[in-house]
Amino acid sequence: MPRQGSPRRTPDTSRDWRPQPRGLVPAEVRERWDAAQGEFVDDPPGSVRAADALASEVADAVIAEIEARRAALRTALEDADEDTEALRVTLRDHRAFVRGLVGDD
Repeated sequence: MPRQGSPRRTPDTSRDWRPQPRGLVPAEVRERWDAAQGEFVDDPPGSVRAADALASEVADAVIAEIEARRAALRTALEDADEDTEALRVTLRDHRAFVRGLVGDD
């Protein structure tokens, strides 16, 4: 009787996935926010314009991260075909994606 190996396990690196601003360094975003906020007393309209530009940039970067993660999940699903273990891992990754988006732990 042929011996069957145990299912290949992959580390669950996506369990705690949260959308992050793709390509942005959080410390630099915080610095830019602090600078924009710090200008409010001297230039309220300029401060709010800078904050709005930063918010737009961060939102676009988060959307890019969500789209990239969604594309990776779609590829994993296509690659899994009928492999039950691969489908289980893909389902787990989809769960982490949805939970990350809605804020569930």
